[in-house]
Amino acid sequence: MEEPGGSRGVRAAERRRLGAAILLTAGAMAAEFAGAWLTGSLALLGDAVHMLTHLLSLSLSYGAILLALRPSPPDQTYRLWRAEILASFVNGLALLPAAGYVLYEAWERWRRPVEIRVGPMLGVGAAGLAVNLLSAALLRRHARDDLNLRSAFLHMLADTASSGGVMAAGAVVAWTGWRQADPLAAALISALILAWCVSLLRESGRILLESAPRHAPLEDVRASMKGIPGVREIHDLHVWTITSRLHALTAHVQLEEDLKTSSTREIGARLRDLLRERFAINHVTLQFEVEDPAGAPCCPEHHPRGGEEEGGI
Repeated sequence: MEEPGGSRGVRAAERRRLGAAILLTAGAMAAEFAGAWLTGSLALLGDAVHMLTHLLSLSLSYGAILLALRPSPPDQTYRLWRAEILASFVNGLALLPAAGYVLYEAWERWRRPVEIRVGPMLGVGAAGLAVNLLSAALLRRHARDDLNLRSAFLHMLADTASSGGVMAAGAVVAWTGWRQADPLAAALISALILAWCVSLLRESGRILLESAPRHAPLEDVRASMKGIPGVREIHDLHVWTITSRLHALTAHVQLEEDLKTSSTREIGARLRDLLRERFAINHVTLQFEVEDPAGAPCCPEHHPRGGEEEGGI
């Protein structure tokens, strides 16, 4: 089976960009923790905790790419590609306790505001914002097609927004003296973390549960396949995602008439071209039939994918 994403070179490029983002994030995180301690800013502390979770998440994503590139035993027929999705799921879970902690502290600070050293807070916040923007730019190129890289990219966007919140809170405190702006910014940062978290958990959870990809609804796939000349019906249709950029399909294809093997192969080639070009499904297993077997279910929800697939092409 071909490498998801097309080549090992793509994975190597992703690894280099992730490595650079990890180094930048680690440096900015250390500066923000020190800045939060020196200035007393909860917003800065929230951003530092945010960066810590993202540093761990980026490291998980980096490790997932290394696992995906490694050779695997023969019994791991999809190698370790699913490790990327597991890393994305863990990334989402890692944000939950951090968001809860900052929300709790924001409530406490809202009731009992503390003195904040605004000058250093703004300086550290500006440095964090610059680092997050640079890290997001490094990951943007590969974020569209790779869920693992997308999760890392979203982390960087969330960090960028939270650093902006730190800057805004510092400016309000400096100009108006309203110290509640600091915990308010921290609470907004936590809400942003939770929003990204829910989105990431939902998407990676769908893949782990082997739901059909959003871009390939089952009924649309079925209707398109039935539009190929010579195809009467499609049943036992299953579509799922193995890892980013690798979508799989299995189906029983009922033909309109008994055909020679060469004609069947031609129909199979047309179906594969259709599925690849219209739905980005690049790993296809088809079983051809002339008549629907007696008692065979025609609806995928009533037939587990674990059944035999003998005779597939």
